[in-house]
Amino acid sequence: GRQGAMPAWGAVLGEEGVRDVTSYVRTLSGQESDADAAARGKTQFQALCTACHGVDGKGMLALGAPNLTDNTWLYGGSFEDIAHTIRSGRNGVMPAHKDLLSQDKVQLIAAYVYSLSNK
Repeated sequence: GRQGAMPAWGAVLGEEGVRDVTSYVRTLSGQESDADAAARGKTQFQALCTACHGVDGKGMLALGAPNLTDNTWLYGGSFEDIAHTIRSGRNGVMPAHKDLLSQDKVQLIAAYVYSLSNK
């Protein structure tokens, strides 16, 4: 299993900062966004988010920090969905399946999931 935690940044950024960082995050995956807000958000992203998501926004699997440059969104990719994540944080949990699956099935599932990342 694995637990991932995205801290809540709303109190640090304020609502305008949340909107700016949201605008910048949207640009990482090619979504349209307000250019001025995204420029302000980039500075805040670099200060607060790169430790987990990396300078390029590609994430860090070891930490459970997702890639922000693709079109896969765990909690939705709309402006408000991303803003909610930044403002309030998220706590994701992947339960352990060790006692539910045989080692062979774990290997098959792992191979399948891996194959999805190479398309």
